[in-house]
Amino acid sequence: YPTMPADPSLIRRLKEGVDHFSPNQRVLARYVLANHQTVAFSTISQFAEQAGVSEATIVRFAKVLDFSGYPAFQKEIRRLVRAELRGVERFRLGEARTNTAGTPLDLVADKERDNLAALYETFDARAYAKALAMLRGAGEIVVVGARSATPLAYQLWFALAKLGYHATRVLAITPETYDHLSRVDKDACVVVIGYPRYLREQVRLLDYAKSRKLATLTITDSVFSPLQGSVSLYAPAESASFVAFHCAPLVLINTLVHELSVADKAKTLAALERFDAVAESQNYFVKD
Repeated sequence: YPTMPADPSLIRRLKEGVDHFSPNQRVLARYVLANHQTVAFSTISQFAEQAGVSEATIVRFAKVLDFSGYPAFQKEIRRLVRAELRGVERFRLGEARTNTAGTPLDLVADKERDNLAALYETFDARAYAKALAMLRGAGEIVVVGARSATPLAYQLWFALAKLGYHATRVLAITPETYDHLSRVDKDACVVVIGYPRYLREQVRLLDYAKSRKLATLTITDSVFSPLQGSVSLYAPAESASFVAFHCAPLVLINTLVHELSVADKAKTLAALERFDAVAESQNYFVKD
């Protein structure tokens, strides 16, 4: 496994909170920072024995860090470890799991079912409502997604444009991207879609959008992602392979699009009629 990532907020809180923790909690914080790979896959009894504290102390420590208990805390440590895995390491993990799968579909389908279940568990209705209002009120929506998140960004951009929104897609961040954001009106909304391994350039672009006081919406995997907007929506995307598992993010994006479409039926129908008129005149589609 690689070294512990430096930026995630959980790691930052462990480092910065040492002076405010109790003596036993300081022991735990230092142990986690130095042995995160071990913690990621240890039972609570193993962790307690290794760190030299009681299991009850570990549970209290997890709650101090705003987790419901040790399983939730450990799940986040595992996510941080996996987020930094290189392609070779991801491939080896997936290859090992393939040997235990019942059918070729099981490895991917089972993990995507877990991701969808987690999407339901972590769904924040208030943040979702804010995201809808932000998109509806935007003069322009700039959708940013690169590398494995490119299909997600394209899907959102295509749907928004089809619904008649002024939408711009950014599938690769260049100096011209910053030029464009420097010119957009203050009512623009920047949507950044990003998943592990997080792209540094997306974080920089998000920071630039915030410096311009633009509305920012992020679609990412957890509250510990470095991609945090003025509103953030979370869709888990844990992968059992070196390829991205984006079923849950796609469900979230399609849900947003559906809600936007029914929020203003007249606008939606007019936009779809315009599209169909152009498609008919230009003979877009094969007909029987």
